[in-house]
Formats: sequence, structure tokens, C-alpha cells
Amino acid sequence: MAAAEGPAGDGEPWQSWLPNHAVFLRLREGLKSQSQSPAEAEKPTCSPSPSSPPLLTRNLVLGLGGELFLWDADDSSFLVVRLRGLGGGGEEPSLSQYQRLLCINPPLFEIYQVLLSPTQQHVALIGMKGLTVLELPKRWGKNSEFEGGKLTVNCSTTPVAERFFTSSASLTLKHAAWYPSELLDPHVVLLTSDNVIRIYSLREPQTPVKVIVLSEAEEESLILNKGRAYTASLGETAVAFDFGPLSAVPKTMFGQKGKGDIVGYPLYILYENGETFLTYVSLIHSPGTVGKLLGPLPMHPAAEDNYGYDACAILCLPCVPNILVIATESGMLYHCVVLEGEEEDEQTSETSWDPRADLVPSLYVFECVELELALKLASGEDDPFDSDFSCPIRLHRDPKCPSRYHCTHEAGVHSVGLTWIHKLHKFLGSGDATADLMVTVFKVMTGNREQLRAT
Repeated sequence: MAAAEGPAGDGEPWQSWLPNHAVFLRLREGLKSQSQSPAEAEKPTCSPSPSSPPLLTRNLVLGLGGELFLWDADDSSFLVVRLRGLGGGGEEPSLSQYQRLLCINPPLFEIYQVLLSPTQQHVALIGMKGLTVLELPKRWGKNSEFEGGKLTVNCSTTPVAERFFTSSASLTLKHAAWYPSELLDPHVVLLTSDNVIRIYSLREPQTPVKVIVLSEAEEESLILNKGRAYTASLGETAVAFDFGPLSAVPKTMFGQKGKGDIVGYPLYILYENGETFLTYVSLIHSPGTVGKLLGPLPMHPAAEDNYGYDACAILCLPCVPNILVIATESGMLYHCVVLEGEEEDEQTSETSWDPRADLVPSLYVFECVELELALKLASGEDDPFDSDFSCPIRLHRDPKCPSRYHCTHEAGVHSVGLTWIHKLHKFLGSGDATADLMVTVFKVMTGNREQLRAT
């Protein structure tokens, strides 16, 4: 975001006066009242029970142009602070001026993530028990503010799959994202705890336009005593997904006859046991097409522990060839280059690769990064690091730099830059080097196993 002058016009950047803004004072008071509530004070201090939902890191802030959006759970609204043009009106008006975007039909579940749509006209309010889409109001006036600068603006909201979530008490939302196209009507993609991905259009928010089943019904019918599916106990359920850049896909990948390509998005699906699956999605052709689920993708070099059994997040960087970032709860990040696999990588099982595909994509693990997740205040114990510390990690693209991404987790925020992407693109641009590239990457991986530490 562009820097703005201070409230008194002294040229101070907005970072210096923003902590004293009325919005943050309001949010601090709300958090303080929650922590001092009598009901919470009477509860005994103990570790959470196995049946209680996991603690999730909140991601309730987003930026749009020169504005900062902060979600206020107390009244289900966005508090919008302008970071530009606040230096000419005096200190007191500047630090108290903001707009409030109020939900007409507020969500009935707790929000832990807000996500801006590709067209920047909608915001997804995501919780474990549902998803609601808020439509941003129109802008007008001198400063192009929402509805001319009204202090409180009522915003329409659209619950997505509301009947689906309310009909099942045990069903939870594990991951959600916007369909990446800016040309089609807005679509949201939901991964639920029944190991199914559903795509919903905002025009028909209660009926999915496409359903992708990620496991066989026979497997999911085996339920353990504690109510957890057999496949989930082995980590064979999906935990996250991400779309890759738009690409041309042969019709045979969609089960269609004839030659030619269909433009679609690769959808990489990460399982808890570290395996990655791939399918292709195209909603341009009504009612939309989805390729066969392919996987797990072979990983090179092979690892006995399959690069960890606590995978939690996946990110596809916007470049060609696709580069995947796979994160584990123990703080490991794996940077994988997606390339056409060798012929010996093809599998002949009926449940694996489509035999109509010529070559199988493979993940070449170029490097791994270990995050410092154990940074915390001294607790007074003799050995504060006597137990392993792990937490879920969320991955975020950098809108300004395609070769950089960000990680958020309970221990803080990390930024990771992949400086070798430029060399990779330069190497690809030197000629017909796809085959040589696979060999080169493989040699680098096997010859240099040093773990790079992010700081």
C-alpha cells in the first residue's frame, strides 16, 4: 500500500499513527472484555478435550487499494480505514474516521478467515460451520468511498450451502477459496470434512455446480468408535487445495473424445499424509467439466516418511512450470517443481493414473525450508523446548512479487523468497531444455540436501 502522511501533516508514514486509530482502540476493548468475561473466568484451566474443535489462527484483515478492512466479530461488520488523504484534516478527525460495513444477514458461525474475490467485489466470510459472501457496496463521491462516505453502510450477504451445513452437526469446512476466474460469475470452492470438494455459484448458492469426490464410498463407510472415518485416521483425507495458472489441457483428460485442448485450471489437492493429487477444472463449458482425479503425484527424491505425515497447506505459485509449496505442521516447507514425469513413474493401477495421459506429472523437491515455530516467551521452566512445538500454517501469495509468499501461524509471520525462480525461467528460455531441466533439478536435489532456514 502507498504511504500516507501523518495526521498532523508532518510526513510520518501511516504505520506510525495507525496503532492509535479509533478502530484498533475499539477492537482492543472488545478483546479485553472477552478475556475478562465472568463466564470465562469461572471455567477451570485445563487442556482442551479431544472432542473440542482445534484452535485456529485468525486471518481477519485484508487490504484493498489504500484501505484496510478489519473484521469486527462483535457486530458482524468490517471496519474500513483509509490510509490515504488523512493528513489534512487535523489529528483528532483523522484518527477517529472510518466506515462500518454492516452485514444485513450476519453469519451465525464464528469467522476465522476473510478472503477477497478475484474481481474485488465480494468478500468470503469463512468459518468451520459455513461460509457467507459479503457484497461490497458501490463507491461514489470525491474520495470514491463506499456510498459517498456514510459512516454505516448496510451490505447484502449470501449464505453458501447453508442447508448443507445445518443438516449435519459433524460436518465442518476444512478449506475454502475463490474460483480464480475473473470473467465468470463468482464461484466459491469448498473442501468439507466428508472428503468432498464442492463448487458453488453465487447465483445458486445452495446447489453445487460441480462435486469432486476424493475418496471411495466403501472406504468412508468404515467408521471408528470415536466417529472418525477410517481413511481420516490414516491421514488419507484432503486438508487443503490450490489452483494453478490457467493452461491448455487435452480433451482426453476430461474423458472427452477427439483431439484438441480445453482451457482449464489445474487443481492441486493436498492430503494429510503428504500426498498430492491433481485434477483439472473448467467452468467455461456449461455446466462445467472436471478431469479425472490423478495421483498421488510421484515425488523425487523419494523419502521414507513421504516428507512428513502432518501436511496442512499447499500453495501454487503463479509461474510456469508450476511450483508448489507444501507446508507441514512441524514447520517444514517443501518447494516442488511440477514437471512431466519419466515413463517409469507411470502407474498401472486402475485407481491411479489415466492411461490416456502420455506422461505423469511429478513433483521434484528442489529444496526444503525449516521455519522457527518454537519462538516464544520464557515460561519459567527449566527447558522450555522439552516438547515439540507444532501448529497449522497458512500460505499466502504475494500480490506484488510472484517469487515470494508469506506464512502465518501461531508463532508469527514468515516471508519466503525463491530467488532461483528467475534462473529457472532463464534456463527454460534458452531453448528446448525441458528434458535437461528435469535431470538438472534432480541432480541438484540429490546432491544438495542442506535444509535452508528461513528467518
